[in-house]
Order: sequence, then C-alpha cells, then structure tokens
Amino acid sequence: MRRSIALLSLGLALVSATAGAQEKEDRTLLNWDQMRAIIMEASGERAMHHVLEFVPYQRVRPASEYTVGPFRESKATADFAREYGFSTVEIEKFPSAALWQPTKGQLWATEKLGPRKLYDIYDTPVALGGNTPTGDVSGELIDIGNGGRPEDYAGKDVKGKVVMGSASLNALQRMAVFERGAVGVLSWNSMRPIEQVDIMVSSSIAAANPNGGSVGFGWMVTTRAAHDLAVRIDKGEKITIRSVVEAQTYPGRQEVIHATIAGDGSTNQDVVVSGHIYEGLIKQGANDDNSGAAHILEMGRAYIQLVKEGKLPRPKRTIHFLFVQEISGTNAWLNAHPDLAKRIIADLNYDMEGLRLSTGGAQWILMRTPDSFPTFLNDICQNFLEFVAEITRERVRYRANGYAPALDVLSQNGSRDPFNIKVDKYYGSSDHATYMQHGIPAIIFNTWPDPWYHSSQDTPDKLDATQFKRAAVVSIGAMAVLATADDPMAVRVAADALGRGAERMTASQRKGLGYIGDVTDASQLSQAYVDAKAAIRHQANIEKAVLKSASVLFANPSDAEKKLAATYDPLIESRAAALMAELKATYALAAATWKVKATEPVESELEKQATRTVVERAAQAGGGAGRGGGGGRGGAAPSKIPGHMSGELNAVLARGMTVLEIRDFISGEFEPVPLQDVWDYVKAQETAGAVKLTTRK
Repeated sequence: MRRSIALLSLGLALVSATAGAQEKEDRTLLNWDQMRAIIMEASGERAMHHVLEFVPYQRVRPASEYTVGPFRESKATADFAREYGFSTVEIEKFPSAALWQPTKGQLWATEKLGPRKLYDIYDTPVALGGNTPTGDVSGELIDIGNGGRPEDYAGKDVKGKVVMGSASLNALQRMAVFERGAVGVLSWNSMRPIEQVDIMVSSSIAAANPNGGSVGFGWMVTTRAAHDLAVRIDKGEKITIRSVVEAQTYPGRQEVIHATIAGDGSTNQDVVVSGHIYEGLIKQGANDDNSGAAHILEMGRAYIQLVKEGKLPRPKRTIHFLFVQEISGTNAWLNAHPDLAKRIIADLNYDMEGLRLSTGGAQWILMRTPDSFPTFLNDICQNFLEFVAEITRERVRYRANGYAPALDVLSQNGSRDPFNIKVDKYYGSSDHATYMQHGIPAIIFNTWPDPWYHSSQDTPDKLDATQFKRAAVVSIGAMAVLATADDPMAVRVAADALGRGAERMTASQRKGLGYIGDVTDASQLSQAYVDAKAAIRHQANIEKAVLKSASVLFANPSDAEKKLAATYDPLIESRAAALMAELKATYALAAATWKVKATEPVESELEKQATRTVVERAAQAGGGAGRGGGGGRGGAAPSKIPGHMSGELNAVLARGMTVLEIRDFISGEFEPVPLQDVWDYVKAQETAGAVKLTTRK
C-alpha cells in the first residue's frame, strides 16, 4: 500500500511538472486557455461513436430507406445534431438519377465437390458491380489477362462466357460484353494488388448497352480469388460461374443534412464546415468519408459546449455544417441557396479524417488552395495544425520540464502514435473544389495514403480515436477564428499570414537557387536564372493576394483591403528585391565558375511574341477547370504540360494573362516549363475554339 501511495505521489508530481511545460513558442491565433479548453472538450471517442452509428459495417440498405426515408446516416446525424443543441437541423432533399439497390446477390463457382459460393452481398456489399440487373446467369469462366485491350482477346471466343481480367469492370464490360457477347465479367482491378490481396474496390458497370443488347453482370473479386481461379483454369479445369442477382430501382433522391450554429447577427458573413457522408449509397466507407461527417459533428458539439461554458466566444458568423453527397450534393445545396452562398467567406472540408496513421502508413494532410486561389484560410489552418503537432511530441530540449509532451492530445481508447502531419499542395476531387468553383475559399484535410480506400475493407476497425481528437482540436481552433474574428483577430491573422508568406518567399528563392545549382553546362545558366527570378516574382504576387484576402475578416473589408495593401505590399516588394539581389549574386558566382559573363538574359523572339499575346477563354468554353479535380488534363489536343500542372493552367486561361505570364505562373507555382510547350498548348486550345488570342501592339 505504501509503495502504491509513493508511486501515486511521484506520478502526480510528474503530471504537475508536465502541466507547466508549455513553452512560449507554442502559440496559436487563440490563447493557451482557449486551446487547453478545446483539448479538454474535444472527444475522439464521440467521433468514433458517430461512425459506428453511421456505418457499423458495410450493409445492404433496406427498401424502407428508399421508399420512406431518411437514409440511416441522415437520421443518425440529425438526431445527434438536435441532441447536441445545434441552432437548426434539417434534412434537405434534392433530385438525383435513379437509385439502384440489390436485395440478393450471390456469385458461385463450380468445384469438383460441388458449387462454391464465392461472394454474397450480405457479406461484402461492394462485391457486386453497381447497376447489375436482376438475373440468374451462368457461363464458362475464361481468364483474359488484363481484358481492357483488344489484343487481349486475339484468338479467343468469349461469346456466352464469363470473362475475368485485371482491367476495370467498365472496361471489361465494354470489351467483353458489348463488343464480343460475353454474359458477364469478373474484375480483380485493385490499387494495391500485391499488398492488399484480400480486398475489392467499389465499382460499377454501365446500366445500358449502347448496342441495345444485354449489359451482362459485373462482380469484383480479390486478387487472391482471381489468382486461385486462374491457376485452376491454367491446369485445365473448366469452371462455370453463376451470378444470381435480384435488384430494384428507386426514384432518385439525395439528402443533405444541414445544421447550423447561429451567429450573433452582427455580420452578414457565414462560414461552412463540410464533409460528404455519401459517396453513392452502395459504397459505405468508414474512413471515406463517414469519418469526415463524424468529425465535423464532433466539431460542432464541442464548440457549442465551449461557448455555453464561456470558454470560447459566441460566433459572430453563422456556421453551416453540411453533410452531403460528395460534390453533387454540395453543388445542389449551393445552387439552391444562392443568397447564402454569397455570404460564405470560407469552407473547411473534411474527407477521410479518422484513419490510424501508423497502421495506414499515412499522414494527416492539409492541402492548400492552388495559387490561382490565394487565401488567408491556408495559414489559419496551418497555424493550428503545427501547434498541435508540436505540443504532442516530446522535445528533448525541454526535458527539464519532464519527459513528456507539453500537452499531449490523446484519447483514452485511442493510440499513442506520433501526430504525423504534412502541409501539401492542392488536390481536388472533393467538395472543397466545388466551393472554389463557386468562388468560395476552401481547404481540405485528409489522411493519405489509405490502403483500404474505396474498398471492402474501409471499416471502423481502421480508425483511431486519438487521430479524431487531434483533428478536432486543430479544426475547432480554425473554425473558432473564422466564426469569431473581429478587427484585432483579423490583424493577427494577417500578421501570421505575412510571416508565413515570408517563409514561402524564401522557399521560392531556395527553389530558384537550386535551378542554378542544377546547371551542368554553361549554356543552361541563363535560363536557370530566368526561371529562378520567375519563382520569386510569382510568390511575391501570391503573398500580396493572400494578405488582400484577409480583408474579409475586418468589419469594413473594402477599407481593410486598402490598408493591408498600403501597409504590406511595399514590404513584400522590398523582400522580393532582397531575394532577387541574393539570386543575382549567386548567378554571378556561378557564371564566374563556368567562366562566362553574368549578363542579364536577352528576350528571345518567342518570349517577345508571348509577351504580346493575350489569352482569353472563348465565350462558349467553361472556366476554372483546374479546380474541380486533381490535375486532370484539359484541352483538346495532346500536351507536353505535366499532368499535375494542367489544372492550374486551365484555371488561369480565363485571367486575361499573356502567354509568358501564364508560363511564369505555372513555372513559379511548380517547376520550370518550357515556354514553347505552353505556347503549343495555348495554340491547340485556340484551334479547338476553347480560347481566343489577341496581340498587343
């Protein structure tokens, strides 16, 4: 007993020492008392509970969810939100395409001892390809290899047979069923076929045959199952596959759960927090993205409680929490509420938040907006992200305060893993892209990589209450700043953005200096210098725009915009000049090393032409293509522009910039692109009627 008391006293002493271990360098836009209150209130367990109510397991939806409604996730979300005291809670309904849902789905294969059931939708709902019609269909199995290329079918008769391949269900259906008369297809297409041999990805087939015939059936199988079947066929065994499906089609409907925390009425601005609770109705992912929906629900609950207790100020701006069908639901809601959409100054979007990072080999990632959409929002989020990452790690230089983090953020039933974070460049393909297409600043948080993403194994056992809690602390802090910011807080936000912008400008210079360091021949030096200057100039322009965007947080945004520009633009120019001077000195040093003169580069004829040529998007062409996806290619012709740049390239085509300015923009944001490649791309766009080129005199 005495030993226990002594150990308890020692433990209390260590806790006391640790409690005072916070350091002055650990600072956010909120004060320490507010951050401590958030840490103590945010609950990873509650977020886990939400997931377990939404999608305890991947399941076959009953007909009542389609005919009576609401869907299970909608009801659970609305019930929780009402219990937690949100100001308003409603389930808004929007039209959609007809909804397909199977009530029976079994895949059988013959064996020497009799038929074996390979899959049942009540075991693995995603095994059956979406849109597979009702039918009891059998056919001999043929292994086609990939199956997505015509040459895979050379010399093979697949009519009336079941084709198995590694191509996608859609590709197999098109090649085998539509074009060659197969009765069905099995796909073992997988993102990680070697690492994850026992998962299948969520997929679907086309609902109609363009040739007017049967659509066949489609099933996903695991790599292991496909290998087993292929080996048996290779040994000469004849395998018959039987697909038994009963499916129904219901009138189209998508549900958006819309809950609010009311502002105090002092402003006409609003804030949005979003996550997609639906990505289709058959696919039900615990991490993608029921975890995002569960997370934002916990953000709201904790914030309401903290305001009620007087630990955080009441919001000035109304906060809208939107649980949507990914992208289409966001578009439907914004289009249905144009007046509200005009009020929104920022969106925090959450897509895949709860994965245990160490198990998935993942990081929790803040993806910044692209440079075509500069905003203070990135810096607010990074401020809190880095704060939580610092206080949750044990720093040896502070060990005199105790062998512990300054203030760890852990859940009782969660891991004790390090908080592995990353601030990364923009990627679309979620609801934040949709908000930006509507002119609203938006960022996304995401756990990546996720080995179980879009698969039969995206289940709650992969999630971590500690990750949920840490995500909630970061997010509640950022949301509180957005919702409550007054002029003094707006100044803090602008000052923080200025400091982070200085770091980004220095990073752009370092990138440019690297171009000079990469030179392997004296003839390359001049272009490296040009590219380096473009990087610094680009970042200076972006930082001015970032600070300008912060004006929206002030009581008088138009007046604040002028003051911010007058205060900071000259300083940014001064910093850019200093960085340019250092770059020029390095250029001179490199030139001396290569035994050439460090002369200022002379404009080429192409550069002169590109300087005079202005690009405008044609009236019939859509704009802002780069914000909707993850850098997918735009345009009408093959291009040498790297895929990760093409989204931004298309986003700036509508800016009235010259060809050279466009080249410098994407080169400054990413890495150098030859001007000729941009010129060729723009000319191809002109030929396709997507842009109009005019020449300045």
